[in-house]
Amino acid sequence: MRVSRSGRVDRRIVARRASVRRETFSCRPCRAGMPMSNDPRRLLQSLTLDSLRGFESAARLGSFTAAAQELSLTQSAVSKQVRLLEDTLGRVLFVRGTRALVLTDEGRQMHEAAREVLLRLEQAVRLVTQHERAVVSLTAPPSFSSLWLAPRLAALRALDPQVDIRLDASEDHLALERDGFDLAVRLSPPERAAGGWSLLCRERLFLVAAPGLAVRIREPADLAGVPLLVFDHAISREGGLSWEHWQQLLGWTAPAAQPRFRFSQYEHALKAAAEGAGVAIGRAPQVDAWLEEGRLQPVLGRFETQGAGCYLVWSGRARDRPQVQRVAQWLQQALRCSSTA
Repeated sequence: MRVSRSGRVDRRIVARRASVRRETFSCRPCRAGMPMSNDPRRLLQSLTLDSLRGFESAARLGSFTAAAQELSLTQSAVSKQVRLLEDTLGRVLFVRGTRALVLTDEGRQMHEAAREVLLRLEQAVRLVTQHERAVVSLTAPPSFSSLWLAPRLAALRALDPQVDIRLDASEDHLALERDGFDLAVRLSPPERAAGGWSLLCRERLFLVAAPGLAVRIREPADLAGVPLLVFDHAISREGGLSWEHWQQLLGWTAPAAQPRFRFSQYEHALKAAAEGAGVAIGRAPQVDAWLEEGRLQPVLGRFETQGAGCYLVWSGRARDRPQVQRVAQWLQQALRCSSTA
């Protein structure tokens, strides 16, 4: 403190220093108040990758301790990272409870964004650092994956030996960009297909059985007493995959005592048919390989109907990748050939 020659405190100096301290304090951001800047670009420059990773892990796991274990850090380090992010944004992202962390509304918005950013960054790093091999991620229904695509993977590999295929067999319509997929093959009635889906082919539906059984069924009435193999799934309870539809198409009514075997997986129904257990509803192109190998044979071949459309769906981020384009072109050509076989 400055003192004058007479021994008195210089009040002007004291007042000026107090004013500087007030200004400095008023510019310091508060986690529940003002952000460091009103310019989003400057805020982004202030964010750190560590704070985003710490926040995303804590939000997903609901605990600083669990996030610390996942990130190989101390609990206090993760807590500090989250507090730094809150200070930068000027918003409270968590309600700190005694048992678990609870996201605020702002926290939920930030967590969704942080999760997507970190996922895409991880995918980009993987692509950049693995120069020798590219990966094309594809999701498709289980029946299509196991019956049509899996037997043709060797042909797909010959197209581009440096590309690996990641195949997910799922009935769910996954969000491609969120879940990290480049392409999807989806089976859907045409009236339910979403905009932007590209039609590859339409399923052809007909009855199939093992050759020894198929030759004995020359008229619809010959089906009496033969077990009907039912694909017991929501998609099979209407349209050409239901036996009620086929009874109308054949002009035949199954006796009350007609035996039926029900399967939750379409491939299992085909395997039972190939073993002579009964008659199944064949879906081309899925059954193409089984017909070519002679494991199955059409039954009452003059009766046929159309099934679902087979559609190709692109992830927006994958359209410019040459490897994905080649796989998509191969699918289009191969399925076009199957549908005209």
